[in-house]
Amino acid sequence: MPATLATTTTSVAASGSSTTVAIQASGPRTVLSPVGLNVRSAPSKTASVLGAAAQGVTLTVLSHTDQGGGWYQVKGSTVTGYITDDPTLSAQGSFMAYSSDPLNFTLLYPNGWTPAPPGASSVVIHAPTASDSVVVTTAATAAQLPRGRTGYTQLSSGTAVICGVTGDLVTWQSGVAATGASTTVAGSAVAERYLLQIRLTLDATHAMAVEGNLADLAQAQLAKDVMYSLSFPFPQCEQGAVPSGASTTTPASVG
Repeated sequence: MPATLATTTTSVAASGSSTTVAIQASGPRTVLSPVGLNVRSAPSKTASVLGAAAQGVTLTVLSHTDQGGGWYQVKGSTVTGYITDDPTLSAQGSFMAYSSDPLNFTLLYPNGWTPAPPGASSVVIHAPTASDSVVVTTAATAAQLPRGRTGYTQLSSGTAVICGVTGDLVTWQSGVAATGASTTVAGSAVAERYLLQIRLTLDATHAMAVEGNLADLAQAQLAKDVMYSLSFPFPQCEQGAVPSGASTTTPASVG
């Protein structure tokens, strides 16, 4: 059965602001959190934990409730319970795993998207249609990573936590309706009208940028889903990112 959605307004903890998001009523939902996601007996952070769903596990949404801040009732292979509806921790649909040993990261990308052969410092994942893409680029420092793009102006900015590392998640817009399919910006990625960008400092000699190149903002949530699934072998990520409202400081899983 395909997923069904209802639109509601909810608070997204990572950005610190309210935004309109799609609440899933049924269908598959995939765990994004690199440290896994708690499945609880009731829609409350104080309810008992029935088990934990690892990153990449696809659960079936049975229903949604606004109770306790918002929860999905889900069914897994061995347990039925509730997960927080925080969109930084899980996402609608099925996702595939990608890992790069040379660039030291793993992530999930939407089923149907396609990773291009990796470059020396970047990986491009293409959407199934148009020229939309998500690009992950590594460098020694954040200063060596681009901020914005020539001809683009900033539309919005918010703070996001990616696997324990905080960065500014910025949306940029080109000054023209389309930048043209001949404009290559990273590897095989094409500059689109909108740029969704975050830069992360992992330690004194490692930094990473994730960029969504989007023809329109309808795909912005998918680009964010990829960002929130990103993990890397650094202590702050391996200890587990604790979202706002979490009840423990160093959990085996969150939610």
